[in-house]
Amino acid sequence: MDEQELLEAVTSVVRPGRRELVCARSGHPAGHVCLTVSDTINLSTLLREFSRRYGQLRNLVMGGYADPTVTERTGLPLLAPFAGELVEMRGWACGSRWIGCGVVRAGGGEQLMVLVAERAAPPEEASWGDSLLHVTGWDARDTAQPWAEIEAEVEAELPDDCCAWVQRVIGLTGWKPLGISVDWGAIEGELGVALPADYKKLCEAFGGGVFSDSIYFLGLAEGVSFNFLTQWRVSLSVDQDDRYGDVSPVDPYAVYAPGGKGVVAWGSTEWADEYCWLVDAERPDDYPVLARSHDGGPWHRYDMSTSEFLYRVLADAEFRPFGIAQYDLGATFEPGSVGPFDGRPL
Repeated sequence: MDEQELLEAVTSVVRPGRRELVCARSGHPAGHVCLTVSDTINLSTLLREFSRRYGQLRNLVMGGYADPTVTERTGLPLLAPFAGELVEMRGWACGSRWIGCGVVRAGGGEQLMVLVAERAAPPEEASWGDSLLHVTGWDARDTAQPWAEIEAEVEAELPDDCCAWVQRVIGLTGWKPLGISVDWGAIEGELGVALPADYKKLCEAFGGGVFSDSIYFLGLAEGVSFNFLTQWRVSLSVDQDDRYGDVSPVDPYAVYAPGGKGVVAWGSTEWADEYCWLVDAERPDDYPVLARSHDGGPWHRYDMSTSEFLYRVLADAEFRPFGIAQYDLGATFEPGSVGPFDGRPL
């Protein structure tokens, strides 16, 4: 089918109340349907059209590497049919359906792929806390602790020194710092800019891993899943690849390239919130945090250190829309482990 027929076919499949999704491809499980794509269709055009129709895209696979944080709630059904075959995959949430567009390995080459998969959507217009209430009957917001009480508990105003915020995160989680030795000169030489001092302290103390079973911190853990440098390399490679046109997963920004200005990711959440820096090589001491919620909304800018932002996410129940203290998940840390695809190239 040509481009217009393909777009109409996707529209038909994602409409509410449509038939069960059963793929005709041999070996593919139920729960999705793959759509035939003409060789004349351009990937960048499809990405632009789907983004225009269905909103902010989600970067699920880049350069053969799957997002280590992807779950059933954030796009995993789009990856499941193609284990070992995926090169690229972008996804869009649309009601009870996922829409995916990407590239798979096929017959010694690569093939453009579009699919629609089933999605367990939360109640319309519901927040994550509302979803918990809907499913469990428990309203986590009833247990939210006011920020003023948190300040009182530490018996002092929260510190301005960014490295002191690192100590707050360590104390909050009860973590014993690892004391990792890092060749920051080599890493910053590749980036072309110095990294924030407090972020380097976080890396040396924690490596990389998961806070409160939900906040993914990209540090310097072994492998791909929790290594910020590897993730940045892949993101930059994809962002600069002409095959994908001018559609960027960090729109309206670009992924940071050495000597320029752009976004570098350092964290995310289980439900696909994104935490980044806006890096400008001409302003090497300025690292505002950019954060974006899972629903593809606008970027929020925070002129605070990485460790302060992380601490407030974990401890400040009033830090909307990113604070998780209101959900009473506990302040814990688990060292990085492999993701759903073992952190290996697909």
